[in-house]
Amino acid sequence: MSPLNFNPSNDGYWGDTTSTLDWCETNYEVSWYVAEFWNTITNLSMIITPIYGLQQVFTERLEKRFILSFTLLLLVGIGSTMFHMTLQYSMQMMDEIPMVWSSGAFIYTIYMTTSKPGEKGMIALSLLSLYCTMFTVIYSIWTHPIVHQFMYGILVVLILLQAAFILHQDMDMVSTKLFVVGLFLYGGGFLLWNFENHFCPLVQSARSSFPSLLKPLTQLHGWWHLMAGYATYMNIQFSIFHRLRFLKKNPRYGLDWIGVAVINQDGKMK
Repeated sequence: MSPLNFNPSNDGYWGDTTSTLDWCETNYEVSWYVAEFWNTITNLSMIITPIYGLQQVFTERLEKRFILSFTLLLLVGIGSTMFHMTLQYSMQMMDEIPMVWSSGAFIYTIYMTTSKPGEKGMIALSLLSLYCTMFTVIYSIWTHPIVHQFMYGILVVLILLQAAFILHQDMDMVSTKLFVVGLFLYGGGFLLWNFENHFCPLVQSARSSFPSLLKPLTQLHGWWHLMAGYATYMNIQFSIFHRLRFLKKNPRYGLDWIGVAVINQDGKMK
């Protein structure tokens, strides 16, 4: 089986698959109510982290674009949860369309790192909104997954280039390490996801030989969720750090229960 070549028939709560993709996890194996159990719960990496981030933004009174970034990441997490739980086409759109819009928000946030306080960056905002709107319209008409993968991939590459440019302009060793770790997490998750896509029978065969307690560790699409979700959260923290540095707020990276978090040593922004 591959994500594009599958039997849509299901004996589960949500009925037959209507999405254009079905992943390598056996449907309704763990719960009659959840189509892909492990691919569903691993989306917590895109739910818990943005909730923490939103609390951070409101506590520190950071700029509103960080609210937008964390909110859209949360929306991706919720949409992906619904998609993998149901394997319904409408829920697939709730996952994939926010992925593009959230990436546009991340690009806008990094772009505004060196902007003056109060500046809106309307040209960049308009162009990114136009791109995301074009994707939404095109993908609503032409539903082949390659459309999403290609247009989303362009945005991911732009995010990486932006982060590298920020480091070139404002070098910080901890930020550089964070960038490398984030790149490893996102890239590693991407490779695991694609390995499972292309070698699903091999992965399923290996999975069947594992003890029950270890089988969840072979859900490579789930690892993509965990790794890419946290890498995205790290990218927003990276943006917060360099924005506060530009504003002379003396930020530093610290460790909290969530992992990496930016601490504003000069107190809340006005």
